[in-house]
Amino acid sequence: MENGKILVVGATGRVGGATVEELLGAGFEVRALVRSAEKGAPLRSLGAEVAVGDATAPDTLGPAVRGCSGILSALGAGPGRGAPEDVEYRGNLNLLSAALEAQVGRFVYSSVLMADHPLAQRIGAFREKARFEQELLAAGDLSSTILRPAIFMETLDMMLRGSVAFIPGRQRRPVSFIAARDIARAAVRAFQADILGRHELAGPDTTTFDGAFERLGKVRGKKIRALHVPLAALRVPGRFSSYVRELANMMALFDAVGFATDPSVLLDTFGVPALTIEEWANETR
Repeated sequence: MENGKILVVGATGRVGGATVEELLGAGFEVRALVRSAEKGAPLRSLGAEVAVGDATAPDTLGPAVRGCSGILSALGAGPGRGAPEDVEYRGNLNLLSAALEAQVGRFVYSSVLMADHPLAQRIGAFREKARFEQELLAAGDLSSTILRPAIFMETLDMMLRGSVAFIPGRQRRPVSFIAARDIARAAVRAFQADILGRHELAGPDTTTFDGAFERLGKVRGKKIRALHVPLAALRVPGRFSSYVRELANMMALFDAVGFATDPSVLLDTFGVPALTIEEWANETR
């Protein structure tokens, strides 16, 4: 697939926003689905067409998908965005239905590593992503690609408060990291080269959270102290906050089995030379 218009859903998020830029840079026409015209202004300034709609509101999707040859879904059910079942599963299912009705030929989906692991079923976003993966793979009238990325490198900045990194759990097992822009580049290559199927994605660095923060601190010229917060400390606030509960369950998964995968797929299958933690840190500081 070398041309055509791509609808990017989740375009204001990390992966979706980076994919808009990468698609435009590769010569694709891009339409970004946003929930308000105001949110779409930065994307419009990049050269993307903007469609106002919501994946959880099926009646808004017809005009958004019309005329598109492909869809990239990077929907995420973060704080304030709705329940995982409504966003990650039903929202994507609405998109898939609209794509089939409009005879869109390609669907690239940004999922998550280990979405179907038994311990991941306690994590709403993981569980609902795995459910949608099955629906997408069973849809016979379009070609699909599922990307399963490891931990975003951007998560490291989210865990920092000044020079202290707050890490829930012991986290002694290895985890893989990947830059959001490298996921976006893989998505573009999936469209360009018709790379189909399900693929686990990681950058070249597999380490612990402590190791990642040590390396990040060296690039940024400061010592980052890792403070490990017992997972039990999140359980009480997790009773009142779905976000905290999701975080606790996700970190419990990492604590128990790690979150690592083969880093060679990104280069060997998608032709993307992934950033190291140091390269990403230099780009973003």
